[in-house]
Amino acid sequence: MSARNLHVVGCPRSGTTLMAEMLVACYPHEAHSEHEETLFKVAPHAEGIRLSKKPNDILWMAPVLKRDPSLHVIAMLRDPRSVICSMHKAWPGMYFCNYPVWKRAEKGAAGIADHPRVLLIRYEDLVRDPMAVQAQIEQRFPFLERGHDFSRFHEVAQSGEDAQNALGGVREVDQSRIAGWTSHLPRLKQQVERYPELVTDLVRHGYEKDDQWLDLLKDVQPENFPCRYSDSSEFWKHLEQKLRFAGKRRRYFKARGL
Repeated sequence: MSARNLHVVGCPRSGTTLMAEMLVACYPHEAHSEHEETLFKVAPHAEGIRLSKKPNDILWMAPVLKRDPSLHVIAMLRDPRSVICSMHKAWPGMYFCNYPVWKRAEKGAAGIADHPRVLLIRYEDLVRDPMAVQAQIEQRFPFLERGHDFSRFHEVAQSGEDAQNALGGVREVDQSRIAGWTSHLPRLKQQVERYPELVTDLVRHGYEKDDQWLDLLKDVQPENFPCRYSDSSEFWKHLEQKLRFAGKRRRYFKARGL
């Protein structure tokens, strides 16, 4: 078997950890990253399947896919309300993401969506019908040979502490968190008022038919909560990232003779 990298990306809190841990637990492979590892640190390998995950790598995948035929990508998508209202056990007392982080990831996903070595998966589809999503994955990536069903993930996973913190514990896949944002309405209203384009995104991606859901926020007082990502403009930070990852891409290509 020739060398293949299957890399999971997407906005943080969009189900990337769940997806990566399912792959590791359910498919034989030669090596995998422990929780998170940017693609640009994954060592070249001669043959076999290497599994890895780094959510924000979704911003940099398009040029790598063009030059590296061994790279295959699963990009996770999730309702932005759930993303911006999600908390992480390793960051107690604060929300993890905001709308601009989700939006950058959405644009990154749109840039690679039509690539034949990319599969876009909605978190909601994964937890509603993991077996159907597993079939989609195997159709797109036929080099994967199933060892276990996704429905048995919780029985066979051996997730490390970091992954368990991100997942909130390894358990049977269920739909309980799809509408978890309804328990965080003050946070959500603050984000909607600051970023009203979120409402349009929900309709465009089919999460809502119209804006009637905003009735839930009518009598809610918006609140500013601590968040790992700033709501202030991060133009210079993003510019620095873009330049830094351009260098990382060059080193990546050089290491693989591309």
